[in-house]
Amino acid sequence: MSNEPLAFPNLSLWSRFVPFKTILVSFTLVGLLASNVASLVSVSAHDWMHSALWQVLSIGDQAVADRALANSPKAKLEDTVKKRTAELDAKNRLQAKELEDVQVKNLKLAQQVDVNGKQAKATAAAVHQRLAKGVSRNVAALPSESIPYLGLGVTLAVTSLDIYDACQTMKDFNALLRMMGQGEEKPDLCGQKVPTVDQVLASTKAEWRSSVQRVTDDAKAFKVAVPNVRLPTRDEMAKASCAAVAVPYLCPEK
Repeated sequence: MSNEPLAFPNLSLWSRFVPFKTILVSFTLVGLLASNVASLVSVSAHDWMHSALWQVLSIGDQAVADRALANSPKAKLEDTVKKRTAELDAKNRLQAKELEDVQVKNLKLAQQVDVNGKQAKATAAAVHQRLAKGVSRNVAALPSESIPYLGLGVTLAVTSLDIYDACQTMKDFNALLRMMGQGEEKPDLCGQKVPTVDQVLASTKAEWRSSVQRVTDDAKAFKVAVPNVRLPTRDEMAKASCAAVAVPYLCPEK
């Protein structure tokens, strides 16, 4: 029997493979570590690796690749982005609709304001014309109102016309208020009755002082200049009456 040592030819091959394996494992670990670090610190690297993995998995079936990567950070991020985008789109559509509604309301409001403005202008013109006519009428009535008894009838007629004008003015204002949605004021003055000549004469003795005081107080309150109100003298009565009619014992004979 030979005493030569046994030869293990495969042992030398394994010995040569072990260092290569160690290097391969080291490179693999380094590569895995580098890829993990890159995926954590670089979005583009993570997206590239995710895309590469999806391409590999989709060789068999794209649905399988989608299910396999459904819970990946990139897939979750994309799903979150889609949901947030859908929510933003819904909010934008809602806001656009609300903006459109506001614009329509503003247009209607502008049209209503224009209509109200024209109506207010027409009302102001009508009231101005009525007031101007009333002022002219009152001034024109002054000469006849200065004549005793005759002036009383003229004054009552002018007062009736003033009440009528005031009633028409209130009706114009109420129409304007209703158009603006503000209801209306009750025109109580439209039912105001003017006394007759006989009724005024009957109340003269008891009420003439309070009547004068009322007019004087109102004039002072509104700071309107009024002449000194007093009872007339005989000459003043003659001057006022005799110009229109010859009153016995008052007017001189011609």
